[in-house]
Amino acid sequence: MSAPLTHVTGSRRGAGWVAGTAACAVLTAISLVGSQAPAFADAGQNASVDPSTYGNNQDVVNAMAKFAPVNASESVMGYPTGLDRDNNGNVKPAALADVKSTYDPGQAVQDAQNAARQYEADTKNPKALRDSAGHLVDGWPGGKKPNNDVRQNTNDDVLSWSGGQKAEQYCGMANKDPKSPSYGQTAPCVFVGKLDENGKYPVKGSSDGVAGEAKLTYKVSASVTNEKSVTEGWSAGGKITPKIGDGKSEIQGEASFSYSYATTSTNRVQNTLETSVEINIPKGQKGYLEGRANGAYYVGYIVLRDIDSGNQEHLVAIPARVYVQSAKTTSPLTWFKRLTPA
Repeated sequence: MSAPLTHVTGSRRGAGWVAGTAACAVLTAISLVGSQAPAFADAGQNASVDPSTYGNNQDVVNAMAKFAPVNASESVMGYPTGLDRDNNGNVKPAALADVKSTYDPGQAVQDAQNAARQYEADTKNPKALRDSAGHLVDGWPGGKKPNNDVRQNTNDDVLSWSGGQKAEQYCGMANKDPKSPSYGQTAPCVFVGKLDENGKYPVKGSSDGVAGEAKLTYKVSASVTNEKSVTEGWSAGGKITPKIGDGKSEIQGEASFSYSYATTSTNRVQNTLETSVEINIPKGQKGYLEGRANGAYYVGYIVLRDIDSGNQEHLVAIPARVYVQSAKTTSPLTWFKRLTPA
């Protein structure tokens, strides 16, 4: 029989994880995934800049739909990195009442299990993670029929049967014991969401406006960091920091923002090299540079499955709003030349 799980703090986890049989050697010798390293240490790619000049927001959105098309629904393996946060990094808690009005939690659980099953069936994915995805659907040998648990908001995520562990901690665990038969497996968690039409291509960085007649030259780039290694669990995404400079003083983007990858993504977001952008501003107009994120926010649920020391399984759905990078591009941002009446 496998040994009970051990937290990094040294406390022992319930033996329900092994479900009373040697056949259920799941996440033994688990520790939280803590190592973070910059994604794409290579030189990166030139920043994506639209050559046209735009005065209308809808025209920008229409252009973005060509550069970075987004789907009506998405799924993310593991705990999503791209949770909607304020400028201080705090999660904006999506409320069940709001999410439920457009996405039924029961349907979301089915969708999450379908996404997990598709991931499990794809032999291009690592076997340990395919097995992990299967646990979301099938549970563990000896486990009792799961209790369904729908939470009230994103921050209502404490797993009381797991010693007060939060969902992010649970979903971030991975088996890093090379001697274990379940080496590389991680907790079964999937985010599923439906497109927030008001959350497509959010503005993530803009320069100050300058009245014309004038000519502006900016240098733009974006750095990508904190992507988790697939060898330590789900590859969840990371953080993007846009930068705008006028050649004299650097202007930070409005805010760095985090992103998640769709389950089906094969492209990975790259750092962007500094690129010069010129804006010719006619008299009577005000010009500025605007950065748009190449993705969208999705409203849905983080669905996870756990088992307690009494072999009772728990199927939990936690409301959430998550930014997901478009699967059709490797660029994190597209920069636009904007004009408005002065």
